[in-house]
Amino acid sequence: MTVLNIKEKVKNNKLNLSGMNLTEIPVKELVPLKISHLDLSNNKITSTDNFFSLLPGLVKLDLSNNQIKSVAGDIGSLQKLAHLSLANNKIKDLPKGMSKLKQLKHLSLNNNPLKSDLAEAVGPSQNNAQCQTAATNLIQYLKGDSKKQDEKNKKKDKKNSKASPNVQSDKSKNKTKSKKKSGFISKVFGFFGYLISYTIFFAVLTGLSVYALSYYDKKAYGNIKAKALPLWASATSNLDPQVAAKVNYYLQQAGTSFDIGVQTSIEASIKAYKWVKANPTVQQYAKNVQDTCQSLWDSVFKKVKST
Repeated sequence: MTVLNIKEKVKNNKLNLSGMNLTEIPVKELVPLKISHLDLSNNKITSTDNFFSLLPGLVKLDLSNNQIKSVAGDIGSLQKLAHLSLANNKIKDLPKGMSKLKQLKHLSLNNNPLKSDLAEAVGPSQNNAQCQTAATNLIQYLKGDSKKQDEKNKKKDKKNSKASPNVQSDKSKNKTKSKKKSGFISKVFGFFGYLISYTIFFAVLTGLSVYALSYYDKKAYGNIKAKALPLWASATSNLDPQVAAKVNYYLQQAGTSFDIGVQTSIEASIKAYKWVKANPTVQQYAKNVQDTCQSLWDSVFKKVKST
């Protein structure tokens, strides 16, 4: 059949190709046509491959009385399909894609060797009422079948997870062991870190106190020095003489540098004090700043005390 002959048969978007002895669906000739109703019944068609997705505008499709053994999965692309006849074929099963046919109201599957559970779910489709029920039953069956398949997959996953609990438990044990080890190591290093930092802080604070005392009370400083030196000598007596000499040398250098720094800061403070004392304007400014700070402190302190 030529393209011209097919075009001539189209009337009101309806095409009847029933009883034309077609062995396959003339897809190339049908695609250019704007049809909503297509009758391909009473032919010798065996396959529906590469057909449904090319004619998404179909509302009614009749493929009854052919030799079709299976329905292509892309039938779900016929979103407008409301009437479908597949009676008197060799169909045993239907694709899950048919569950997407939301507009399907009429389905005829009579005289097909359907598998038993599908035939029972869909029911008979000999008259109009039965065909309407069959359409609803099929979509519900296919949706439920997909849910059952999902449940089966979940059960398999659970079985697989149960089959290998030892592997997972070993991994979890290794993780907990590594966490315990890392936690213990971090605690040990943290303890020693705190110990070293506090020791250094205490040593620096002691040094500052001693050097400050050396400027204000030389007698007390001399007494402390006289008591500290023997303790230091006994502490370093077990060291190698060369190591002890180096330690003492570096401590003396550090002490000298620290002494110079403290002396410089004290001299700078004395000069600043003399400069402020010699300038009345600066004294007044300093007094204003002091009064402002005092008033601010009093207001904040009073608020905190009242609350």
